[in-house]
Parts: sequence; C-alpha cells; structure tokens
Amino acid sequence: MNFYFKFFLLWQSASTLASRQGCKLPLIRIKRPSGIAQEDQSPDGSTTIQVLDRNDYTYIVNVSVGAQSFPLTLDTGSSDLWVISNECKSADCSNVARYSQSFSTNLSITQTPFRTDYISGSVSGLVAAETVSLGPYQLISQVFGLANRTEGISFSDEGNSGILGLAFPSEMSMPGMAVLQSIFTALPDPYFTITLGSKLNVNSSSSFTLGQIDDLYANDLSDFFTIPVSKAGANDYTYWKISLFYITINSTRISLSPSSVQGVQHSQIAVLDTGTTLALGPTRDVETFWLSLGSAARNDPITGMWQVRCEKAIMVGFALGHEDSYREFVLDPADVSWEQGASNNGWCLGGIQANDEVDSGDWLLGDVFLRNVYSLYHAANSSSGPWIGLLSITNNESALAAFRQSRGPDLDSSTPPAVQIQSTAVSPEVRYKLLYGTSTLCGFIGGVVLTSLFRARHGLWYALRKQKQK
Repeated sequence: MNFYFKFFLLWQSASTLASRQGCKLPLIRIKRPSGIAQEDQSPDGSTTIQVLDRNDYTYIVNVSVGAQSFPLTLDTGSSDLWVISNECKSADCSNVARYSQSFSTNLSITQTPFRTDYISGSVSGLVAAETVSLGPYQLISQVFGLANRTEGISFSDEGNSGILGLAFPSEMSMPGMAVLQSIFTALPDPYFTITLGSKLNVNSSSSFTLGQIDDLYANDLSDFFTIPVSKAGANDYTYWKISLFYITINSTRISLSPSSVQGVQHSQIAVLDTGTTLALGPTRDVETFWLSLGSAARNDPITGMWQVRCEKAIMVGFALGHEDSYREFVLDPADVSWEQGASNNGWCLGGIQANDEVDSGDWLLGDVFLRNVYSLYHAANSSSGPWIGLLSITNNESALAAFRQSRGPDLDSSTPPAVQIQSTAVSPEVRYKLLYGTSTLCGFIGGVVLTSLFRARHGLWYALRKQKQK
C-alpha cells in the first residue's frame, strides 16, 4: 500500500478544509532513454554529426487511484487525468503499473468512451470515477480515464502510467469535474507551484506543492512577479497562457512577429507547459532568433531542427507579463544549447525550435524555460481571474561560468553579436525574405534532419500534443 495512503483524511466539511495548510509532494525527475540519435552531414557538408537528447527528462508525481499508486507525468498543458488499465494489451502498456479493479476503493466505471488523439499516438478507454489521492488530500469520486488501448505513447520506455493534466476544465475530453477543479476546491489557498530541477543547476531540485510555497525558493506570494492568465483565442480559460512581448539574445532585443491568436495585439501568447521538453515558437521568429547570432544551422528551411555550436554561450531572455508591466526571465545557456554527445563533432541541439502546429498560443514554453523559474499557478477569486507567478532561479553569471567550464572557450569568437531586428522597421514578409536570403548566402542550409520534431510533446522524440492544441 502506498505510504501516503495510510495518512489520507476525508474532507467532509468546509471547516475541515480550512484547517489544511497545503503540502509538498515529491516530484521525480526521470532521465528518458537515450532515444533517437541520427547521423547526417554537418552544415559545411564535410563531416558526420550526431545530436543526442542528453538533457531530456520527464517529471513524475506519484498519484494514488483507489489503493494503488501510479507515477504520472505532471502536465500543465492538458486537462485530463488518465491511467493505464490492466485491460490494456498494447505494447505501450507493457512494463508499467496498471490500474486493477481488485484494488479499487470507490470505483465507478461508466460505459462512456473517451479518446484523446495526439500528434503522435492516441489513448482510448472508458470514463470512470474513483478516489484519487495526492499526498494527504483525497478527491472523492474523481473523474478519470481508464486507458484500455494506447498507440505510439511509449510510456513503457519511461515506466510512467499516465498523465495528471492540470490545465483548465474547458479542455477536458471527458465529462465531469477536472482534477484542477477538484484540487482548487480542496485547497484553502487554491494554487500549486512547480520547480523542475535539472543537473544543469546543481543547486536546484524538483518541487511540486499544493497550497503552499516551497521555502527553498520563496517565502510568500509577494516574491513572485504576477501575470494574469489570458483567454486569448477562446471564450474561456483553456491553458496557462500569458503575454510574451519580446526575446533577448545576450541582452539584445529581438522583436516578434504579430500574434497568430485572434484578437491579440502588441504581444504574442505563450503557454506554460511542463509536458513539453523544448521551447517551441513560430517558424518565422525562431528563424530570426537563430540567424541573428550565427554559429547555428539547419538542413531544411521549413522542417529542419536548429543546431548550434556546443561551445556557443547564448543568454536568452523571454519578456513576459502584461502591457503595463513585464519582466525578462533568462535561460541557462545549457538549456539553449543541449549538451553534446560523445561523437557529435561539436554541434548541439538547440533548445528553441519551430512549431506552427499549435493554435492555443504562439509559443509553448516547455521544460527548457520552466527549469529556470519557480512557477505558481493560482485560481480565480472574487477580485481577479486566474494568474501565474514567476520567480527567476537562474543566476546569469554563475550559469555562464558553469557553461564555460563545461564547454570550454567560444571557438567562433569572430561571430558578430546578435543583430537587433525590429518588426516595425520592415514588414514581416520583407524581413522573412531578407533573413532567408542571408541564411542562404551564409551557407546555413545544412545540418541534421530530425524527423521526430513534431513528436515532441511529452519527450523530445515521442511527446504528446492534443489535436485541439495543433
């Protein structure tokens, strides 16, 4: 029996709920398998390179369903809770913990089917309800999916048994109360916080709290820079969306193209998504980003993934907030240039890549961004809508020093600094043509074609993304 299960208390009154003070749950960082490594010609056409997903992690929280405990992917980019059932005979379901009715405590299985389609893979089964427990908290008769069939999910490679989706209820693919609603109803102070630890920062550790602050990173809510969640592109709150105003490269400001989200002006929309590994943005802006600094290349101007010289230190900042107040949050350069493998001849995979397949926002800010901030997700109340709090946990100087110690000196010191590109100076169409011409003249048509780019939802190579997010 799960350790926490012995301490579960059933909330039966508002006074009992009010006595709760929140809790901190273990958030486990699991290294994904080595995954896919692909060899091809280097950008100059003379050597063979290999790019490895050396910094690719998934973040797991233990959740009890009935009397069983399951490792589930913590995902702020989806709304469903589902667990693999022991009725699942798919190859994806092998070697993982599966739900068994013999361990049920309050199970109710409906005949209502559910199916969730992802860019790569799908999950289907029946809608059910059961007592779901997170640490000391019980969610009675919580709706969840019993996955009887999966295709292309590959969870067996990681050992996790499903997904804990913490996006808004409007995006649920099954009827009933979303787990986010249940959690916020249970908490006297309705918020949760996340820190994604990484070996890139030896001083950071993964953290997932419900209704309380992790005192390793902050003291109270006032420590956070607060940003209202946006409904942009929808009639209701869907994902944890906030406004993105510009990006910086080594303190040089790079303006962004107009937002593709209807009704959005003066900014773009970014979705904070713990279930996505990379930072994914519009092709035009990602191309502007890489071409403005040099030492980067790709093979195909439409679908190729960007690579960068492994010793190239790039301090990237995302300016997030609202029109009256925004703040820049800087990434560790090792999150922008992923650590080289043993035989990659000095080229690393860029942590920022292009993806035009998402219409919920312009950018998905995945783990490469979220590893650099302490993030807080707060419910709406009588005076305001839901909001996000961000607190930077990356020290620019120490991150750069650690990068230099690990990667060595910048061998391409002759590369000019980033060129400031303002979107108001020329039209987006003209700027795109100019940049494309520059890339051709400079010989940046080359590199590795990693056809698994759009399988980047819950991992670099086989991650999940709902079709409605496409």
